[in-house]
Amino acid sequence: MSNHAGLENVNSLSQGGEQLGQESDGLRTQMNQLINDMSGDADSLQGQALHDFREARNSLTERFDELMTWCSQNGIKLNEGQQQFNLTDSEASDDFAASGQDLGGLSRPVNA
Repeated sequence: MSNHAGLENVNSLSQGGEQLGQESDGLRTQMNQLINDMSGDADSLQGQALHDFREARNSLTERFDELMTWCSQNGIKLNEGQQQFNLTDSEASDDFAASGQDLGGLSRPVNA
């Protein structure tokens, strides 16, 4: 397989998916720490303020879970795209090699 096909690195999509996964793991850790900290903050609230605080925390958690789902799905899609790119590149390379062999006598110089 060629090292270049219009991309600086032939595995750019795969690397992007891997990095997306690593970043989302880091975000998840930080978010869990924030939620834990918020749980302690709720101890100082009462009544409607406590109710509103819990609703806001739950909403934040839901939106974050949606973000993590998106990151996961798109990381997978990047890896699938890389696999398709690799397959297409390999097939094209095989087709070019076969075409060169099919030239037969034409591959030799005419005036030699």
